[in-house]
Amino acid sequence: MRIPLPCKMGNFAECNGKLLPLCKVSWFHWTWGMEYTYFFTRNDFWHGIDFYTTFDVQQPYEFIIPDSLLVDKLIKEHGYPLKGRGYAVGIKCRNEKIYMDFLMTSMYFAHIAVQCDDSGKYVSGGDIIFPLSWDTEEKKNSAVLRDFRFHRDKPVSNANQAVAKKMLI
Repeated sequence: MRIPLPCKMGNFAECNGKLLPLCKVSWFHWTWGMEYTYFFTRNDFWHGIDFYTTFDVQQPYEFIIPDSLLVDKLIKEHGYPLKGRGYAVGIKCRNEKIYMDFLMTSMYFAHIAVQCDDSGKYVSGGDIIFPLSWDTEEKKNSAVLRDFRFHRDKPVSNANQAVAKKMLI
C-alpha cells in the first residue's frame, strides 16, 4: 500500500497554517475511498497535537508498506513479534524511529506500535510501544511472543538468552 505523506516522517509540513513536524499518519478505508489523518506535534502544553484529514492521495512523499499488513490475521505472520490477530492502521515517528501501529483485534482493539524500517518491515530487537494502561510486565508479556520478551533488559528465561544476544547484535 502506498501511503501519501506531506513530508518525510519527523520533518516539517504545513498544518492549519503552521509549519509543524509530522509525527503520525493513520488511515481508514471507507466505502468511498481511503481517508488519511496526519498528526503534527506542537510545542503547546494544552494542545500537544494538531491534525487534519484528507482523501487526497497526491502528496509529495510516500511510505510504502506491504499490502499484507492491512489484512486481519496473526501478527506474527506479518513478521512482527506480537501474539494475536490484528492489522496495521498507521505509522508514527518518535525519537527519530518509525513505528507500525497495529490494531489488535484479539486484544480488545488495543493499539500496539512496533519499530519498523522505511519499508514497513520489523526491526530486529526494535522497541514496542504499548498502551499507557498496560503498566505491568504481565500485560506487556501477554502480547509479545515468548522469544522476544524482556524484563529490564534481561530475557525471561535462560532458553531465550541466545535469541536475545542475536537481537542485540
